[in-house]
Amino acid sequence: MGEATIFSGVVGTAGHIDHGKSTLVRALTGIDPDRLPEEKARAMTIDLGFAPLELPDGRVAGVIDVPGHERFIRNMVAGASGIDLALLVVDANEGVMPQTREHLEIMELLGIERGIVALTKIDTAGEELAELAAEEIADALRGSFLEGAPVLPVSGVTGAGLEALREAIAARLGDAAPRRRTGPFRLPIQRVFSAAGFGTVVTGAAVSGEIAVGATVEIVPAGLRARVRGLQAYGQPVDRVGAGHTGALNLADVPYRALHRGMVVCEPGAFAGRSLAEARFTLLATAPRPLRHMAEVRVHAGTAEALGRLAVLEGERVEPGASALVQLRLRSPLVLAPGDRFIVRDPAATRTLGGGRVLAVSGRRLKPNRAFALEPLRRREAALDDPLARLEDVLRAAGLQPQERAQLVLASGLGAERTAALLETLRSDGVAVGVGRGGLVHREEFERARTRLREALAALFARHPLYRSRPRLEVREQAGLEPALFEAALEAEIEAGAIVREGQDALALAGREPRLGERDRRAQARLLAIYREADVQPPTVEEAARAAGLRDVERARALLALLGHAGDLVEVAPGLWFSGEAVQRARAALVEPLAAGEPFSAAAFRDRLGTTRKWAIPLLEYFDRIGVTERRGADRVLRAHTQTPGR
Repeated sequence: MGEATIFSGVVGTAGHIDHGKSTLVRALTGIDPDRLPEEKARAMTIDLGFAPLELPDGRVAGVIDVPGHERFIRNMVAGASGIDLALLVVDANEGVMPQTREHLEIMELLGIERGIVALTKIDTAGEELAELAAEEIADALRGSFLEGAPVLPVSGVTGAGLEALREAIAARLGDAAPRRRTGPFRLPIQRVFSAAGFGTVVTGAAVSGEIAVGATVEIVPAGLRARVRGLQAYGQPVDRVGAGHTGALNLADVPYRALHRGMVVCEPGAFAGRSLAEARFTLLATAPRPLRHMAEVRVHAGTAEALGRLAVLEGERVEPGASALVQLRLRSPLVLAPGDRFIVRDPAATRTLGGGRVLAVSGRRLKPNRAFALEPLRRREAALDDPLARLEDVLRAAGLQPQERAQLVLASGLGAERTAALLETLRSDGVAVGVGRGGLVHREEFERARTRLREALAALFARHPLYRSRPRLEVREQAGLEPALFEAALEAEIEAGAIVREGQDALALAGREPRLGERDRRAQARLLAIYREADVQPPTVEEAARAAGLRDVERARALLALLGHAGDLVEVAPGLWFSGEAVQRARAALVEPLAAGEPFSAAAFRDRLGTTRKWAIPLLEYFDRIGVTERRGADRVLRAHTQTPGR
C-alpha cells in the first residue's frame, strides 16, 4: 500500500449496539477493529478501531469503528470529530433504535455532511422485515443530512452487498471536499501506547494540516514538545500524515505516560487549552426541557471532554430545537479554536443535549444580553468560514490592545504560516496597522486610538485652560492607551498636523492658544517682575504665587509655563524657574572663564555668580543638559561647539 493511496478520507461507523458495525468493518477490510489487551505490545499498526478500506478505484479510506453502547457515546464523539463520511449501520431485524437516533443527532451537530446507510444482517431478516426497516430508516432520516442517502442492504457474514457498499463509499468520498491540509496540523489523540523498539506512539485522525517525519510538534494542553521519529498509516511507514486519514505518530523526547487521550498533537504555538469559549449552540428538538442559563453540562470536543457550565448570552434559556450564542465555562481546559464542533451532554453523560460550533476564545467571562458582546460574536460567526475575514475580526476584537503574531495564531486557529500570509494581505490593504515592535491593531481601532488621544488633550486643556501644553505621560494616562499604541497614534497625529510637540516632553493641540483675561495678564506681569527681581535666587512656585497674591498655585504654574514659552522665564529644573536675564547672566559667568582656559568648579561658579549652592547646582546641571558644558571630575569644561558670549 503506497502513500499516494492513503489520502482519500475517513469513514466513521455509527449505530445502535449489536447492529453489526464491527462485523461489517471486518468484512469490508479484513481487519478486526476490536481492541485486545495484547495489541498494546504490537508495533505501530493502527488497529484498535481503525482499519484501511481498499476501494474499487484503487484508493484507500480509513475506517473508524465506534462502539454503540450508550456509555461509549463519548468514544463515538471522539471518532466522529475526524470523519468525512458517516456509515450509519442499522440492523434489518430491529430497525431504528435509540442509539441510532442519538448517533445521527451527534453527527448532525458535528457538521458531517455526507453519509451512507448500511442495512445489516439481511441474511437473518426476511425480505418483508428488511423493507419495513428501510421505510423506518427513511422516516428517521427525513430532515437530516442523511435524507436521501443510499440505504444499502448488506451482510457481514455472507458478503452480500459489500461490493455495492464499497462503490458507494468511493463515490461519496469522491464528492467530499478534502480536509484542509494547508492549515495547522492537529491530531486529537485517540490512543497512547509504548511499542517495543519504537517508544511512545499516539494514534488518531488528523482534522487539519499535515506533519512530516522529523518535524517538531507540541502536545497541548500539556505544553510538551516532541520530535516525530516515524509515521505509519494502517501498518505502512509513510513520510507524511495529514487530514483525511488516520495515522500513528512515533514521538521522541516525550514519555508515553505523560500523554493521554484527549490531548492534541499539533503545530507548535497554534493551539492552546481553553476554559472559556464563545459558540453558537443548538439544543436538540428532542430535548425534554429548555436549557437554562448556567446549566451544568458535559462538553465533548475532539477526543476530550470536560464538565462545565453553559452561559446563555442571548435571552435567559435555550428552547428545544432553538439555537443561541453561549459561552462555555469549563472546569478543565479543552483544545478549542474557532470553527471547532462540540457536543453537549448532561453531566452524568446519560443523554445528548445538543452541540454547536466555536466562534471565539476570548479568555474573559461575558455577561448575558450585552449588545457590545453579542454584535462582535455575530460578526465572528459570519466570518467563520472565510479565513481572511476571521483573522481581521480577531484583530478587531482585540480592540486597543496590540496583538503579536503568536497571539493571532492562537486566537484564529489558522496556524503560523497561514496567519503570516493573511496578515501580509491585511497590512498591504491597510487593515492591520503596525505598532511598536511586532504589534498590530485593526485600522478601526487605530483610528479610535487617535481620536482618544485628541480627546485626552482636549479634556486636559478643559481642566487646565491656561496651559499651552501638557506632559506626554499625563496625556497617555488620560487617553488610557498602551504605550506602543500611544506612540504610534501620536506620530500619526503629529504627521497629520493635529498635535504638536512642545519642548522635549510636552504635547499641544495644533492652533490652540490659551486665552488670558485681564486679571490673568496682571497676575502674569507680577510673577515676571518677582522672578526678575529675584535674579539668581528665585522663589519656589508656591512662594511666587503668594507674593503675587494668587491663592491658586496651579494657576500660577500655568502662567509661569506661558512665560516660559514666551522666553521670559526658563524652567531650569522641574518647578524651578529663573528669569531669562538671570539665565543669560549665569551662562556668561560660566562660559567666560572656561573660554579663557581657567579651571572652573561648582564652588567657583557659585562665588562668581553671587548665589548659593541651592541655585548654582541646578543651573550647572541645566547647562550640562542643554549642551553648553560637560562635567569632568569636580570641574566643568566647554563643549566643543559652545560659543563665547557675544560671538
